[in-house]
Amino acid sequence: MQKNGIIFGKFYPLHTGHVNFIQIASGYVENLYVVVCTDDDRDKKLYEESKMKKMPTVKDRIRFVEKTFKHQKNIKIIHLAEDGIPFYPNGWKLWSERVQEALLKNKIKVDVIFTNETQDVENYKNNFLTLPNFEKTFNKNLKIQLIDINRNNFHISATEIRKNPYKNWFFIPKYVREFFVLKVAIIGSEHSGKTNLAHKLSNYYNTTYVKEYRKEYIKEELQNHIENMQYSDYSNIAYEHNRRILESVKNADKLTFIDTEFSSLQTFSIIQNYQKNLVIEDLIKHSSFDILIYIEKEINSKSEKSEFDNILQHLLKKNNQKFIKLFYKNNKSLTENYIKSIEIINKYLEIN
Repeated sequence: MQKNGIIFGKFYPLHTGHVNFIQIASGYVENLYVVVCTDDDRDKKLYEESKMKKMPTVKDRIRFVEKTFKHQKNIKIIHLAEDGIPFYPNGWKLWSERVQEALLKNKIKVDVIFTNETQDVENYKNNFLTLPNFEKTFNKNLKIQLIDINRNNFHISATEIRKNPYKNWFFIPKYVREFFVLKVAIIGSEHSGKTNLAHKLSNYYNTTYVKEYRKEYIKEELQNHIENMQYSDYSNIAYEHNRRILESVKNADKLTFIDTEFSSLQTFSIIQNYQKNLVIEDLIKHSSFDILIYIEKEINSKSEKSEFDNILQHLLKKNNQKFIKLFYKNNKSLTENYIKSIEIINKYLEIN
């Protein structure tokens, strides 16, 4: 058995093909070092061209790998910053020097390099074994071992996942999925079946659901005395509702459904306190929802809007939040809106 092995990769994002490759390699050595390679400019471009819903930080990406292999003690993670090095396949000399610096810092001497890229075999030997004092970080009989060059078990790439995450959901590890989860908010008129719809959709897609925390807060903290709501209560509600959304995203399967988002909460604050809540306003600016389904309740034959709907739709338009409007007339509308919502969501998933 070789002593120390090493694998290099961007893992942007980590996928099951990477996981399989790393786990096979780990069986050939006592210690396997997985090097997460990052470059701020390159990675920002990859993110902007992807379907990711938020950009993972360097620490996020290291954590992807750490969490995935946390029970496999011979797999160890290190970070390599590649900023300033010409992009692959150029920059081999400078990159090799940077690798040697990282190995010296971590007191690692490598016996074998694992790769599934045949063209890299000679590049590794030609660049690593010609470094000054290479023997401090590389065995003079350095072995380059090819594994799974045909991707037989998982024929997938990080590029394909970035472009088509929902069609390739199976290949995305648990700890990476939250960066692709779609947030679907069900909003609109009071007593229009929003909660009913959000719960039905979460059941249909077998995923997570966030109920309107404001209702729970009024019941538990104010004993249903809504008239006692004040400015600070709305801040507390906003923080907790946001926390629950973040937790829901972590456990979701492609989508999560949210009963009422922050513009709706702000509308309640305006009606009751005659002013905007600054905490909610900040959350509106820094939160995004991929699909907003607005259920509007007709209050009379003239199709007049309620005060709540007028304020909410004004806020949504002011903040450039696009929404798809459905209508509630009677209980029959509950099923109609359920069917229409599924059509809207499925179409979005097909396009994306």
